[in-house]
Amino acid sequence: MSRLSSQHLDALGARLRADQVSTTTPDLQAHCRDESTHDPCLPDVVVFAESTEDVAQLLRYCNEARIPVTAWGAGTSLEANPMALQGGVVLDCSRMNAIVEVRADDLQVTVEPGVYHTDLNERLSRQGLVFPPDPGAPCSIAGMVANNAAGIRGFKYGATRNWVLELEVVLAGGEVIRTGTRAMRSASGYDLTRLFVGSEGTLGVFTEITLKLAGIPPEVSAATASFESLADASQAVVDLVQAGLTPTALELMDAVAVRQINAFKNLQLPEGPLLFLEFSGTKPAVAEDVQLAQSVCEDRGCVRYQPAMGREERNRLWDARHEAYYAAVADNPDKQSIITDVAVPVSQLPTLIDFAQAQLDAHGLSGPIHAHAGDGNFHVVAFYDEDHASAVHAFNQALVDRALSVGGTATGEHGVGSGKIKFMEAEHGASYAWMREVKELFDPNGILNPGKIFE
Repeated sequence: MSRLSSQHLDALGARLRADQVSTTTPDLQAHCRDESTHDPCLPDVVVFAESTEDVAQLLRYCNEARIPVTAWGAGTSLEANPMALQGGVVLDCSRMNAIVEVRADDLQVTVEPGVYHTDLNERLSRQGLVFPPDPGAPCSIAGMVANNAAGIRGFKYGATRNWVLELEVVLAGGEVIRTGTRAMRSASGYDLTRLFVGSEGTLGVFTEITLKLAGIPPEVSAATASFESLADASQAVVDLVQAGLTPTALELMDAVAVRQINAFKNLQLPEGPLLFLEFSGTKPAVAEDVQLAQSVCEDRGCVRYQPAMGREERNRLWDARHEAYYAAVADNPDKQSIITDVAVPVSQLPTLIDFAQAQLDAHGLSGPIHAHAGDGNFHVVAFYDEDHASAVHAFNQALVDRALSVGGTATGEHGVGSGKIKFMEAEHGASYAWMREVKELFDPNGILNPGKIFE
């Protein structure tokens, strides 16, 4: 039964069109879970916003009536970030999907929140431009901003935060504000734009986003490097970074992950620890980087270095990397999983990966290791059955504790959501209380995505 009264639903209907307010079972079920293994949560109603004014009207009413509102992008997050844990309204912004303006001369674009990054980059490619962050999954721009998504190009281009210039945000009470400017730098006042990026919909709802862009590089070349041991592969990452190389992507997969994507995507990669490197820029610079990377990898024990992969082969490998999680799931039918997301200083990456493997063995667990290795972020997909439920949580706790002990973080790119709240105080100490003060300032009635980042 709905936790919202018929009067609440009537009030919402009076502010929006009938086709924007849905309590049908298919719509509720389509918005009850993300890509994580967290238990689904049915909202009471799904509202499809079509304008900033729609969002403002909705939030104004819900704030007065104390109704929870959870913004929804594409539903591809991994920590229950867009799930309505306390019911109420799921605010779906998929109909707000216009590319408002491309300013190619300024390397900028303004979009509505429901635009997908894949669709945006298809449009931008016609003008030789790209929005570089690539989390792999087909994400909405607003979702990427809300979670500060990073992904496979993070080492060279950084996370989404680095590419956001301006935001139009509707606050909990319905007030519409704009943060930032289109200038490439500013020393004017507090940086509210950076505050909202990564806030997971707990401080406001994005209705317009202005992004920086980059030019598509004239030359792209990829290589794979195979190693006999995971320790050698992870240490090669450190060597590559310390050599001053800045590949567009520097991905690490352990032997389990390689075996799984071989089976899932019908590839023939050597089934051992593997680095996948991609370089971009001018042709001479790329050729030099590929050669230097080969030398560094071979000094660290690389047994096979394959440079100058063709575009088709490179695209197949990227496609396989993007689907590595689904390959792991296919290899572990009838099991649950937990996906870790620690990130550490790159010099600590070999130690942490070795620790993760030892902890998997100690707890009787199995699962692949994937890393956006250049910036020290790696994921373990630990699979378990009912008999190992407590073991998988102990494993996760031990891995986060070790990462924090060397100056790392519990979440490099997936966000806090509800699953990582338990690590926040240990990571942030006294500053966590100040985060709560910020939340209460922007959302005093606690209606915006309750149960995320804070209990």
